[in-house]
Amino acid sequence: MKRTIAEILADFEKPIEREYINQKPVFSKKQESGKVDYVAWHTLCRLLNKHTNGYWEWRLRTQFMGDRTVIEGSLTIHGSDGSLTREATGNEESEVDGYGDPSSNAEAMALRRCCAKFGLGLSLWEKGKSTSKGNGFKQLPPASTNGFKQLAAAPSNESKGTLTREEWERKFKKQQQAEFDEETQACLTPSIGDLC
Repeated sequence: MKRTIAEILADFEKPIEREYINQKPVFSKKQESGKVDYVAWHTLCRLLNKHTNGYWEWRLRTQFMGDRTVIEGSLTIHGSDGSLTREATGNEESEVDGYGDPSSNAEAMALRRCCAKFGLGLSLWEKGKSTSKGNGFKQLPPASTNGFKQLAAAPSNESKGTLTREEWERKFKKQQQAEFDEETQACLTPSIGDLC
């Protein structure tokens, strides 16, 4: 059964249980300088399944920029009252000399960042004030708004730049319908190959 977006986001804001958190070394000038807490990509998938009852999707776009592999990830959670999407990038040098390959490493980075934008594991990204050789990160209490400032909705005049939720939904539905109509028209229009 689908949960509401608010219920899902409230669960995402809670600190991740310690059993799901691993540590990996951090390097500075090719020397280990400490450790950092992180959650593996497959564990994030389990947590997404747990909190959304499996109603989420993950889409990727891959680009190559110079010597880097860049993955643009789009994470959508589906609730009983709608869907919400966050996007992020991950990148990796194309010549990996450590663990994994460039694509999977960049994808994992993009997934972790998308989850953080929803609030899931966000506190692991907050840098602490510690000057010790420890991990330099601290677990912070969950933010009431997933760590993001909530913008006030502008009046319904779109020229002001900020849309109300209702305006955004109308615009999004109109865009989806236009894309659907365009795809449908392309399917109905015979191509040169069909005529020969």
